[in-house]
Amino acid sequence: MRLKLFLITLLLFGTASAKEKMMLYDFRFWTSPERTRIVIDTEKDIQYRVTNHANKIDLTIQNAKLLRTTYDKVFYQDMRIKHTKLKRKLQAMHLLFTIRKGYRVKSYMLKPNSKYTYHRLVIDIYDEDKKPIKKPIKKIAQKIILIDAGHGGEDPGATGYFQTKEKHITLAIAKKLANKLNKTRGFKARLSRKGDYYVGLTKRIRIAQANHASLFISIHADSVKHTSAKGASVYTLSELGGLTKFAKRLERSQNTTDQFGGKEEMTKGDKYLNKILWDFSRKDRDIQSKKLGRLILQQMQKIGPLHKKRPQKAGFVVLKTPAIPSVLLETAFISNPQEEKRLNNKKEQDKIATAIYHAILNYYK
Repeated sequence: MRLKLFLITLLLFGTASAKEKMMLYDFRFWTSPERTRIVIDTEKDIQYRVTNHANKIDLTIQNAKLLRTTYDKVFYQDMRIKHTKLKRKLQAMHLLFTIRKGYRVKSYMLKPNSKYTYHRLVIDIYDEDKKPIKKPIKKIAQKIILIDAGHGGEDPGATGYFQTKEKHITLAIAKKLANKLNKTRGFKARLSRKGDYYVGLTKRIRIAQANHASLFISIHADSVKHTSAKGASVYTLSELGGLTKFAKRLERSQNTTDQFGGKEEMTKGDKYLNKILWDFSRKDRDIQSKKLGRLILQQMQKIGPLHKKRPQKAGFVVLKTPAIPSVLLETAFISNPQEEKRLNNKKEQDKIATAIYHAILNYYK
């Protein structure tokens, strides 16, 4: 009888333990020039530890369980992660990442939001800091255009009726525009991102400043609930935020920085961006931004409908580039099935890139 009671207790305890296991719902990896990001969808009170051993990172998660559909996603390789091993020791799951070169690592948790159902454990692997090499300052003869492909990586942007992701459309158009500018004498295009990875909003501003950009153009594809909405729009910076309900809604969706598997911290340089809004250089920059916006709309009207015939104002973070004329272009409505098909068409993407290209040339004329 005692033996039976012991076995029943053991069985019940084992079942309870199995139920208490923390589920790891999904793994996502993103590779960018500055880091490799690991995002794990988890339950709320997960217990984890990250330890470094020479060229290895040991991510230990207590009492964790993997979904079968998630298992194969763990074994990721890129420019930083050489290979991954999965081991169990007692109640702990060990994810061992072998790193190719010197690195530093950062980890944190993110709460669920309107976009993500689960809590997320984020592990960022950065290249080891190197001492900056001072280069002699050269006189810049070319006009540098910073082309900002909206969203990327863990941030897909808007999703179309046929499940097209905005991040892919914006990058395709940005690359086509960069190619046209780089073939034009006196111009040089720089991309805020060259692949499918997320770049922080203030980071995009710093890229423009570091490259001495003379123009900043952020490319997007709009989305609303009504599938009939269509046409292109251009936005310039408003110090007071969006002036219409539509602009305010768009502003909220574009300025969100912490829901895509990453956090951004304000630095001293970023605080300066807010203070400089009242500087005289801002006034000239705003005038030039409106001028560029009007020229882009003139060209966009030749290839498709306009949602707004004049540049609109909104408080987009990416437009807060001190002294650099900056615009945000909503190329079309990805939520409209007809416009979504158009945005997926390479010839149509080229038409959009060509329209922006001619607007830039006209701006400098």
